[in-house]
Amino acid sequence: MRHFIVIGGATVCLACSGVVDGPPRSGNVEEWELAEDLRLDANTEDFSVVPWFAVGPQGEIVVPEPQDFRLRLYDSTGTTVAVVGRQGEGPGEFRHVGLPIWAADTLVVVDARLGRETYFLPDGSLARTGTARFFFPSLEAYGPQGADSTFVAFAPLAVDEEGAQLGVAHQLMTTDGTWESDLVILRVSRDGEPGVLAVLPQHDDERWAVTVSGVTNPVPFAFQPHTEFAPDGSRFLFAIADQSTLAGGTYSLTMLRPTGDTVFARSYAYAGEPIPDSVLDRAIARIAPESGFGRRARSLARQRAPMVYGPKDVTLGLDGTVWIELRSTDRGTPVTVISETGDVIGTLLLPPRSKIQEASMTHLWVMETDALDLVSVVRYRVTRPE
Repeated sequence: MRHFIVIGGATVCLACSGVVDGPPRSGNVEEWELAEDLRLDANTEDFSVVPWFAVGPQGEIVVPEPQDFRLRLYDSTGTTVAVVGRQGEGPGEFRHVGLPIWAADTLVVVDARLGRETYFLPDGSLARTGTARFFFPSLEAYGPQGADSTFVAFAPLAVDEEGAQLGVAHQLMTTDGTWESDLVILRVSRDGEPGVLAVLPQHDDERWAVTVSGVTNPVPFAFQPHTEFAPDGSRFLFAIADQSTLAGGTYSLTMLRPTGDTVFARSYAYAGEPIPDSVLDRAIARIAPESGFGRRARSLARQRAPMVYGPKDVTLGLDGTVWIELRSTDRGTPVTVISETGDVIGTLLLPPRSKIQEASMTHLWVMETDALDLVSVVRYRVTRPE
């Protein structure tokens, strides 16, 4: 398979390079170890639901609690700095708490329901609020219907050194009253000027999705296209996977700069575990109700179903490293570490029920879920062989 994205009018192949034989097939890569050095325990901190968290430029940790409409701010030692937010529409209040991002030393939180951004200083004091640009939930909310093109549902995921926001959005285009949509990586300057950095493969692509009668469902166990941004906006990563043979799978990574320059584009082999037919049958049965529509959707899902499990997740680290989580075992989750230039430099075993949230070659920040589904925030020190 070959997969492409379009950047500035040029087509970039995501899987055209030779496959790098990476762990766990090869045995000549360093095994790294983890040592816990900070824990924000779910019970001790009395966390509610924690779907994600963010790490700041000085090691600060921001833990959102969306159902309580608030965020908890900790310094790098795990000491509480402030608790900010509450339900409402006034300054510092939320109707929705989105993923927090850092603009230098300022915390930015997007409220999708209010269509605005709230800015906090590191001590938790409110700096300002502003309108979230290009965040329209539907075509009806977008203004002039005669416009040729617009962007909607922009989700900022990083802020660069010039204060521009980078993230994913839908570019809507109309011809003779008919709308079409592309999923794009968008850069919005401080003045509000949008620029498309890349047009991505769409989530309804038949390689990983099934669309019947206008309804799209992901193919069970197919790795979905994944985009990651460096927190400082200096680069972004696109990941896909090929799970089509029982011999094993490959994942392909393309690292790009906002200028359009390719940092690296490489594919890596992994020893994918075969998906049992019984497991696949149960998953396919759940994607659509029993009907003519459902039978067609299930048939297509069966035709497109992967042979092996794909990667579990991909994280672009604070220092440009890439962390690939593979299928978990009873012992934990195998992780392959790739350098900022695309070389496999290490492997490690993530503790059970843990998921990487942020990473660097010195530290790893994870979400650890206990038997009651309570989430603790844990930081590990990374130890590499000398």
